Amino acid sequence: MCGISVIAGPKVNGDISALNRMVAALHHRGPDASGVLTLPGCQLGHARLSIIDLESGAQPMKDESERYSITFNGEIYNYQEIRKELGTLGHRFRTQSDTEVIMRAYAEWGDSCLSRFRGMYAFAVWDERERRLFAARDLFGEKPLYYAVSSEGTLLIASEIKALLASGHLTPELDLQSVDAF
Repeated sequence: MCGISVIAGPKVNGDISALNRMVAALHHRGPDASGVLTLPGCQLGHARLSIIDLESGAQPMKDESERYSITFNGEIYNYQEIRKELGTLGHRFRTQSDTEVIMRAYAEWGDSCLSRFRGMYAFAVWDERERRLFAARDLFGEKPLYYAVSSEGTLLIASEIKALLASGHLTPELDLQSVDAF
């Protein structure tokens, strides 16, 4: 189990204090390592529980072109099969991780990469050239992915609600209509 966190929006800059708070709130999900990546318009954070590719699978991960960046929680069971297919299409890999396979699959097939993944996952990929964030989770929601939009229009994504709240960008409020419906 790992923890992912993302802050994205036009006002996102180099201040990573909110992202660091989010990653810290997820430490119990990934005590082996943590990392943050700050890009214009997007910040990615990760709390890692090392399982696959212990040597070179650190996250957030960036491709060599620096166009794509990813933070990922989960496991893609058929990643070696997808990796082989991507290799025949000219992709070269620096790691043995399923994380890199997801990033390169997104680079090759865009949003439709999801139809190829068998596994449990939640991830966010930032496309620097297009200034586009793509986030997804497995169909059954085995790996959680929560999101919220702050009053300033900043998008927040995390593996747990408490990480969203730790950002300091949100004020929790009780929705009485939702409580009544429940």
